[in-house]
Amino acid sequence: MFYRVTISLILCLSWSIPAWAETDQERAEVLFQEGYILYQERLSPGAIVKFEEAAELGHGEAAYWVGEILRKRYAYMTAEAEQFYRQAADGGEVYAMLRFAQNGNFCGTLRDCDYDHEEWVDRALATALPRAEAGDSEAMMELFSVYWAAGDRGEAFEWTEKAAENGNAFAQFWLAVGLLDERDMGFYWTEAGRREDTLKWLRASAEQGFPKAILKLAVELKEDGRFEEANEWVDRMGQTDYFEALYNYGLILLDGSEGMFQYPEAKPVEGLAVLMALHRQTGSSTVQRSIGGSPAFICIWLRRKERRLISNAPKPTG
Repeated sequence: MFYRVTISLILCLSWSIPAWAETDQERAEVLFQEGYILYQERLSPGAIVKFEEAAELGHGEAAYWVGEILRKRYAYMTAEAEQFYRQAADGGEVYAMLRFAQNGNFCGTLRDCDYDHEEWVDRALATALPRAEAGDSEAMMELFSVYWAAGDRGEAFEWTEKAAENGNAFAQFWLAVGLLDERDMGFYWTEAGRREDTLKWLRASAEQGFPKAILKLAVELKEDGRFEEANEWVDRMGQTDYFEALYNYGLILLDGSEGMFQYPEAKPVEGLAVLMALHRQTGSSTVQRSIGGSPAFICIWLRRKERRLISNAPKPTG
C-alpha cells in the first residue's frame, strides 16, 4: 500500500498524454485530469499550466479552474480571470456563470465588472435545470449552487438531497457536512437522528472513494469512540491522492496506539515516508515541521523508538 501511495505521488507530475488520446477533446481531458490532481495536491502553479493547455483545446471546466486560480492569486477578479470565466460560461459551465452572478466587492481594479446578477442566475438555472430533471446528479448539485446564489436555501437543500439519493458522492459528502454544521439542512427531532443521517451519508460517499468523505468519516467515528471502524477508514486514507488525508494518515501511523485514533500499531518508517513524499511533492512547511525537516531527524527519531522498544522488553529471568 505504502509503495503505491508514494510512487503515485512522485510520478503524477511526469505523466504524458497517452497514445490513445488522438483528438483535441481527448488530449484536453487528459490535461484537465492531470491538472486537477495537481490542484488537489495544492500545486496550483503546475495545475494552471495543465488547465491552460486544456482550455486552449476548448475544455470549458479547465477554463473555469484557470479563472479560479487567477482570481485567488490576486484576491479579486482580473481581466485575465474574466476571460477564462467567460470561455467556461460560454461552454456551459454553470459555476463560471455563478461567478458573474456573485454579489460583493470582488472586482478589484477591473473597471468593467458590473455584471447583472439576476441575468447570470437565470442563465445558470436554464442550463442546469433541464439536465437535473433528466436525472443528471452533477446538474442537481449545480442547482444547489444556483438556488443558494438566488437565496433560496430550501430549493438548494432539496436538490442536494436528490443528488445524494441519485448516488452523487460529492452531494452525499456535502449533505453530511451540512447536517454536521446544521446549515438549514432539514429538521430533526433528536440529535441522534441527525447524527445517524450524517454518518449514513458520509459512509455512502466514502464507500464510493470520495477522499474528503473518507477522512471526515474516520474523524467522526473516532469522535464517537468507534476506533476499530475509524481505523478501517484510516487505512483507506492512505490509498487516496488527497493531501489532507495523506498528511493525517502519515501522522496516525507515527503515533500508533498512543495517538488520538488509537491506531493498533505504530509504523514509523511508513508514516515518515508518506510525509517525506508529501513534502517532496508539495513543499508544504506544515509537513516539513511534522517530520523535523531533515533526514537526520528521522534517524534520531527511529533510534529513540528502538531504544524505547528495548527498554520495554521483558527482562530475562532465571
